[in-house]
Amino acid sequence: MARRAVGLIVGGFRKTPRTAIWAWQLLGTMRRYRRDTRMSVAVDIAAFWEPLTGIGWYLYRLLESLADRDDVRLLLFSPTIIYSSDLEGPTVDPPDGPALVRVQYEVSPHEVLFAGTVTRLLRKLEPLLIAAHGCRVLFAPNYFLPRRFSLARGALVATIHDLGIRAVPWTLREETLKELSERLERTLKKAVRLITVSAAVREELIRDVYTEPDRVHVVHHGPGQLSSVQPSGLPADMPPNFALHVGTLEPRKNIEVLLTCWHEVRKALDDPPLLVLCGKYGWKTETIRAEIAAAEQAGWACHLGYVSEGELASLYEKAQVVIFPSLYEGFGLPAVEAQWAATPLVCSDLPVLREIAGEGALFAPPDRPDLLAEAVVRILEDDDLKDDLVRKGKQSIEQLSWQGAAEETLAVWQLADSERRP
Repeated sequence: MARRAVGLIVGGFRKTPRTAIWAWQLLGTMRRYRRDTRMSVAVDIAAFWEPLTGIGWYLYRLLESLADRDDVRLLLFSPTIIYSSDLEGPTVDPPDGPALVRVQYEVSPHEVLFAGTVTRLLRKLEPLLIAAHGCRVLFAPNYFLPRRFSLARGALVATIHDLGIRAVPWTLREETLKELSERLERTLKKAVRLITVSAAVREELIRDVYTEPDRVHVVHHGPGQLSSVQPSGLPADMPPNFALHVGTLEPRKNIEVLLTCWHEVRKALDDPPLLVLCGKYGWKTETIRAEIAAAEQAGWACHLGYVSEGELASLYEKAQVVIFPSLYEGFGLPAVEAQWAATPLVCSDLPVLREIAGEGALFAPPDRPDLLAEAVVRILEDDDLKDDLVRKGKQSIEQLSWQGAAEETLAVWQLADSERRP
């Protein structure tokens, strides 16, 4: 016992100077970031620790497109910047490049005295550590920044993907609605500049909640995540004749109307395509779960859930038609991805989908399953119409690029940096 105690004491004496060196190096790293003359942008990359959805891929493509810039430094902040071996890694690693810096510090037990205690202490002090990096701009890619950014004093730029919390509040859980509303309100008060992913969302924002229209900038997404994915083949047992819906099965996606629409399609056609639903179940799905199960049992629908990117690209490419009957959208990536795959498209008649899909789709009111079905049948029976929609869809998405979106986002950051609020 005495020998062990002596060992601990000696080990502590040996680690003490190394601990001081480690702490000095940590402070030195932060000072170097502060002295860098390039514009520094703090980016919350917590989205990479979950299966990537539209917002996660939006952030990934922006970073990827800016990775080689030499006039900006993007500091990427994980859910915690204090690394330890017990932490889970990201679902998708962030892009790499000279402009991107993954901010991460390791408290090594071989170098630092009482490493576990120091790790816990530094995690409690993370808001202070993040602030110490002195980033001139703070970027919230998903409405708001986590609380660990609360002490940072950079100019806040936030992306508002949609205003579903106001347009269709009944589609959200009550607790989620309350939290999102409160945090969005704080973002709107603090932000120096705001980005919306469509003109439709910008108009909603200005009309309903925001009084400084000159500070709201429209930056469209690029041509969907699948624009860079090679089709890998259809999922097993998929028939050649099918129609496709892509998206989480939740109230906002209007699945009950889609199922009703498909009853009408089946009445109108001798050989109707199988309705394929690609996406996980969300909340408030008790009714549609039963309806989809019955449709699968009857053989006219199929719910695939999640599929690989390559399989999804193949589904878009091989579908007879993509149908997108949502009640509300902020952008509508499935519409863009359908046009990229040269597949004819039927959409809800929403301002944002008119904006994004242009003349490359047929539109029908989201509360009229009969008119949605009529549009689907027209496409399936008229090859000339199908070809015309595909051609116009290709023209529509030519305006979209992730590089362009990244450059426009960078321009908004530069505006925010030039007018940082004291």
